[in-house]
Order: sequence, then structure tokens, then C-alpha cells
Amino acid sequence: MNVTMGSAEPVIGWFMLSEADRAAANRLLTSVSSDGTRDELGFAPIHFAFADRFFPGTSVQHAQIRYVFFVAWSYQELLADTAGERFSVDRLFEIEQRYSRRLIKSVKTLEGSGISGWMKYEAGQRPVVRASTIYWAALRSWRMVRPVAGLIDAPTESQLRGVWPHLVTREDGDHGKSTVLELFEALPASPPGWRNKTGRLDFALRGTEARYLRELWKGAGHNGTQPLLSRLTEQGVTTASLWSAKVRSVATKREREALALAECAASLVCIARAAHSALIEQMRNTDLGAADYRHAEALTKLIEEHRDKALHLDVGALRTETHIDANLVKFMETIIDWVRERRPLDAIAKALTIRERDLKDARAYLINEKRRRDWQKGIATPLDYRWPVVRNMIKCVRSAS
Repeated sequence: MNVTMGSAEPVIGWFMLSEADRAAANRLLTSVSSDGTRDELGFAPIHFAFADRFFPGTSVQHAQIRYVFFVAWSYQELLADTAGERFSVDRLFEIEQRYSRRLIKSVKTLEGSGISGWMKYEAGQRPVVRASTIYWAALRSWRMVRPVAGLIDAPTESQLRGVWPHLVTREDGDHGKSTVLELFEALPASPPGWRNKTGRLDFALRGTEARYLRELWKGAGHNGTQPLLSRLTEQGVTTASLWSAKVRSVATKREREALALAECAASLVCIARAAHSALIEQMRNTDLGAADYRHAEALTKLIEEHRDKALHLDVGALRTETHIDANLVKFMETIIDWVRERRPLDAIAKALTIRERDLKDARAYLINEKRRRDWQKGIATPLDYRWPVVRNMIKCVRSAS
């Protein structure tokens, strides 16, 4: 068998986003960069390192787990229709729009439904970020996608588009029989009427789909090992807290050590974010002649609640585990010293200002009075490493299988 290699011509195009689109894209990028909270102080590497280790392939954007199948079936359909041709983003959008409209018609309330891009679809527009982009990393991490066209690993979205014309093999000769390569690993069949433009389509996992995910998760860890995600699923652990005894009982010894480290880091991050918010609030009060003290009052309570865990954090061990950079290490050590010494907010103001300025430049709230005017933020919380999203995934998979 010979693989027919097509030539990929470079294409340059321009597109314009409205202010609303840019704002929406910024909100998405902000949330996926960390734990759904704006990351002015640069703690995202800690969140990513532990979340990806415990729960590979997951994201705070994963509102409905069945989307991984919608995305796979969309690509499968596209491949069947365009094998050997150039990748068509427009055709992929048409498929996503079709099933999204069916989902929209199947829910009573769109707000909070988990339907990706529903506001844009309702307005007859394209979403800024498609569901296929949001969920593709899961398909790769869980090994739903096969390595194809000579790639060692499952392709990224951009890689897949590059090799798309090569996903067809042909026997020798110009008129040889062609075969479309299998892109997905034993993927469950799409539902009857998948290509229809109308008809009910929902997010409820079917039994075959749930069992498929459970099997994939067993080998979704580093080098094909079983991650904590799989063990929690097999044992049905969906406790409110990631730090519960039930979670630890399922974890391996090494995972328990990592969980302890992650919990201490989560507490320290909570205190640092609370102090940052209280300082912005303090400066904003001066700017506007306001008298808001919500974050200042919360800071005192959060320090007392998380102080012990924060002071037990071994920053050296954290760096070894997460590979955070030296600047973040130094900043965290400064926060620990400030907490240990029980010093006032003003004593940590310089460190917070320098840290945010180094990361955000002129956009830093602590040096930008104009940005502070519209600043709003909820009370700081510890890093959760995607656990609220993951526990809902586990519940869905367990109930369906």
C-alpha cells in the first residue's frame, strides 16, 4: 500500500472580531489559563500541573462531557465526506451548528445549559471558540484520537488540519482502491439520525459511551498509567471536597503526597489572591471616595482559615513537582513570610504590586487607576484543580454505566 501525499498550499486570511467577540475570547482565555479565576498573580502553572496530573484531559470549560462524542462524530462525518481533500473549517462549522441547534431545541433553559456558543447560534453568528476546540484536548489526552499520517502522538487540531489530505491510502496505481484511515479508537456509533437537521439531541451519556470513557480513562495517565481520575470513577468517589478521606483512600501513596502539597498550595494562593483583592479595594476606595470593605473583611477570615496549610507548604517540593519558575517561588516565599509574621496589608503591598506589574505591565490593577474603576471580583477561594467539573463528569459516567 502506498500513501498518496497531497501538497498543502499555504493560505493567508484576515478576519475581524467585534468588541463583544474579543471580550468573549478574552474571558475564555482567562478562564482556561487558570482555574476559572482571573490570574493576575500568575498561579496558573500550579493549577495546571496538579489538575493535569490528577485529571488529565479535563478543563474548566467542560460543561457537558458528551461533547467529546459530538466533536468526534463531527470529525468522523467530515472525514467521510472530504477524505483526501483540504480541511474545510466552514464544513466543520456547519456540522457543529447543525447539532448545536438541535441541542438548543431540546432544552427548556439555555442559560446554564452547557451548550457551547448558544448565544452566537441564537443570533445567527459563529461562536468565537468552537466546541471542537474546547474539547479536542480531551480527545487527545484520553487517546480517543489515533496517531495518524506518520505522527507519533495523536494530532493537535492544527496538526490534524495539516495532515487531513493524507488520511486516505490508495493501492498502487492512479485508479487503485482508496481507504479512509480510522481517526478514532473504536469510537461508539453516532446516534441514529446524527446527520439530521432536526430531532431531539441531548447530553445524556449512553451506556456504551460511558463504559468507553471508563476504559479510556484507565490508561489516560502519564505513559499510559491509570490516573486518579480513573480510580475515583471506578470507586464512585464524588465528595464535595477534593481533600476528603475518601479521595485519599483511593489515591496511590505518591498521589496522596501530591494531594497534600496541592492542598497547601491552594491555601497559600487563596491568601495571596485575597490580599491582592483587598489592596485593590483599598486603592479603589481612595480613587473613588468609596467605602467598600468586603475584601478587607474577607482577608482576615481567609488568613485564619488557611494559615496553617499555607505555612506547611514546602515550596521546594512544590517547585520539584510543578516546575514553577524561580520568580514564582520567591513570590510565594514572600507571602509565606508575611503570613507567618502576621503583618498588615501594607507590608505586602510592594511585593503584590511588583508581581502583578511584571505579569500584566500597564494593565495591572494596582498601578492602573482607570482599570480599577470598573474592577469587580468575588471573594478569593483556594485552587480547586477542576474538581467541581471533574466530580460532575464522574457522576455522569457512573450513572450512565
